[in-house]
Amino acid sequence: MQGKFKFLMASALSASCLMLGAANAADKPEVIPGWQNASAEAKDSPLHDPMLLYAAGGVDGAVAVIGLPSMRTYRHIACGVDLHEVSFGGNNRGNKNGTPDGKFLYVNDKGSNTICELNLQTGFMDRIIAMPFPYGIHHIAMSTDGKFLISTGEYTGKMAKTDIATGKTEVIDWGPSPSAPDYVDQTRDGKYAFSNNYYHSTVGVFTTSPFKLIKEIPVGKNPHGVDVNPESTLAVVADKLSATMTVIDVKTLTVKKVIPTCAGPLHNAMDVYNKDGGSYRAGIDSDQGLTSKYVYESCFVADANVKVSYAKLEVVDEIPTHYRTGHIAVSADNSYVISLNKFSTGMFSPTGIIFPINFEMWDAREKSPTYGKTLKIQPVDGEPHNSKSIMSYLVKDWTKGQAETSDLLKPGMNPILDPAHRVKTKRYMIPKENTAPGIKVVNGVKEIHMKAFSYGYIPRQVRVNKGDKVRIFATNIDKAAGITKNPDVTMGLTIYGPYGTRTNMDLPRGVTAVQEFVADIAGEYEIFCTHFCGPLHLEMRATFFVDDPKKGPSNLANGEYAEAQQLPGLLEEGQITIAERVKGL
Repeated sequence: MQGKFKFLMASALSASCLMLGAANAADKPEVIPGWQNASAEAKDSPLHDPMLLYAAGGVDGAVAVIGLPSMRTYRHIACGVDLHEVSFGGNNRGNKNGTPDGKFLYVNDKGSNTICELNLQTGFMDRIIAMPFPYGIHHIAMSTDGKFLISTGEYTGKMAKTDIATGKTEVIDWGPSPSAPDYVDQTRDGKYAFSNNYYHSTVGVFTTSPFKLIKEIPVGKNPHGVDVNPESTLAVVADKLSATMTVIDVKTLTVKKVIPTCAGPLHNAMDVYNKDGGSYRAGIDSDQGLTSKYVYESCFVADANVKVSYAKLEVVDEIPTHYRTGHIAVSADNSYVISLNKFSTGMFSPTGIIFPINFEMWDAREKSPTYGKTLKIQPVDGEPHNSKSIMSYLVKDWTKGQAETSDLLKPGMNPILDPAHRVKTKRYMIPKENTAPGIKVVNGVKEIHMKAFSYGYIPRQVRVNKGDKVRIFATNIDKAAGITKNPDVTMGLTIYGPYGTRTNMDLPRGVTAVQEFVADIAGEYEIFCTHFCGPLHLEMRATFFVDDPKKGPSNLANGEYAEAQQLPGLLEEGQITIAERVKGL
């Protein structure tokens, strides 16, 4: 009984210390929670987590809520089809976790071309903003005033600025074609937005008001991530195929340094400290004068995370991961780095033909006896993309009925949105077929036989007529994941937009996936891979054309895009905010 009491007290005290910032001054030693140190007693998971991680779940269409440091999954919040980037409401000061006000979380759905608004205080989805068509939203970044989101249109070479309150959206082009804007971040003073363009191998610099492209800065080959430090003095770029990190001077808008980092760098994340040198506590500390010491970069091919010193602008450490890190996150108190790994080869018990991937948490506290060591590793659902961390005290405890005395709900009916994950479709799985790629008509059905490989599809262009019943046979013909040779690679096939909820196909090895639906909305829609299958995953694309015989062949200028933006079958009429195209916000 005495040991149990000591354990509960240690857990409570360690959580209290984290929440109250007991180790906030730079001259005090870091507090090492008692539950973490090796012991004969069971001390590995506190019952109350001082932090929460909100993770975009990729192809499972849900946001996972994970406790830190326990790494327990608390819940999944259904949103849509293929979720990529989460962004807390509030403002963007600090690191990529921002300065959350604890009210809302925004997540973009690449599969359905939407932005979902989640109410953090209820834990449900309040609203979906449907982006203009054609667009192809890949990533979002919160503004400094918390009023708008800037996003990238990966499939059209466009950028957008969306007013959160109204959904009004300004869309601008980023030529010349082919152009693929990818990840975006905004400076903390609200002046600039930076986005990498992995087809141009550049970073674009945009002013936010007026919203326009003012410069392109050449960086390494196929950049895959760009992030601005808390001081807004540097933007760091993950140069995927150059094995480098390009550092851009925000004041001069020129390259300051190119740092050799690792094989296959994909994403960056950084720590954040308040003006006194302690970990920044949103809602308690001022969000002015924030700084960063280190930026961490994921290394997909090298199976590692590297740690880069902002003071030295050089790699100071490398941490092994298990395996193939894609995205990366830093806990709200800087204590932990969470490596979002794309493969879990041989690590977990098999539960079917699709292998799980994992989140791995390692100790980033330099004075900890377990610094640089993996503390937790767990299988996760979907094919998760970016994640952000928030202090738990920003989400109120409603367990004792306090919600009835709060302003949590507005007068009248408060809708809770539950979008269907897959609608208007039939799904099958058959033994692996050997039919040649192509299209044929069988009993009035257009049968499309597609092969998926590292990194592409055959055929690359598929044309059907409006009203056709379509049956897609999709087969993953890889034996391993290209450069990385992982044998458990799963691929995906999703047609974005109105067909996102009708396809969203999983393609494990050894079988053929089959999907049936009616092609009822004309237009040109990108086909993309939804499971991270290797270093050139983003380049794995094809195109689905639905032609209206009365209007001729479809293209980006000829299609029923107003109807596509309604997302028929995803939400009932009136439950979705249609993002109106405007000139200037």
